[in-house]
Amino acid sequence: GKGRDVSEGGGVQWVDVRLAQLLLQFGHREQALAALHEALRLAQQNDDPACLAHGLLWLAHAQDGCGADVWGRLAPAGQREGEAAERRESAQAALLERCLSRA
Repeated sequence: GKGRDVSEGGGVQWVDVRLAQLLLQFGHREQALAALHEALRLAQQNDDPACLAHGLLWLAHAQDGCGADVWGRLAPAGQREGEAAERRESAQAALLERCLSRA
């Protein structure tokens, strides 16, 4: 059914979102991003706005640096925290624009 969670008989898109969450917990950010992109594609194809919103939330979370492979990394030499935050905000805005253009 459209818009239902996988536990209620929903689609594979929910499995991909949950897989991405698990991959992020284990620090496999790149694989998590691939799973999220697949989940978003399937959610769009299956007209599942709940999964699409949930997947976009996790995509933003992953893009913002969630995942053990980016935890604890220091900013490049000479870069202030303000610059790093500005760059993250700019990347998030670009991601949001891409998502809106795909919807």
